[in-house]
Amino acid sequence: MPLKTLTLSIAIVCAADAFAASPTTNDIEQLIATDKRMQRAFVDRDLAALGQIFTDDYILVVSSGAERTKAMILAEVASPDVRWEINESSGWAVRVHGDTAIVVATLHQKGVDHGEAFDNNVKFSDTYIRQNGAWRNVHAHASRAVDVGKPAA
Repeated sequence: MPLKTLTLSIAIVCAADAFAASPTTNDIEQLIATDKRMQRAFVDRDLAALGQIFTDDYILVVSSGAERTKAMILAEVASPDVRWEINESSGWAVRVHGDTAIVVATLHQKGVDHGEAFDNNVKFSDTYIRQNGAWRNVHAHASRAVDVGKPAA
């Protein structure tokens, strides 16, 4: 293969790869919309929405290190002993790498869990994969949000 043809071929492949790897505004908008839909599903007890968004092997790791599966979370949402009044995220940072994405945001949760009121802010990161054109949440990690303006106790 002549050097000129080889150079042009490499340039085309590199350009195509760079284009494919760069997130589109549409990807970011879809991921934020999916996150909003997922968070709202807790308040609405929309098990079907959560079932669509979470992959079957979904795992949430909470700040204590405990792991919660999709089945565990769906059972909690269905329980009459747990109720979310507020479950809203904000401050999204979205990174897209092909069919994998990371969403980092803050989540305000308020409600009642087995008679105990809760009102928390958590920082979370969710890992999404694109399956059949839809973004699905495969893994999450959540930690209590820390106000960096206040010294730690």
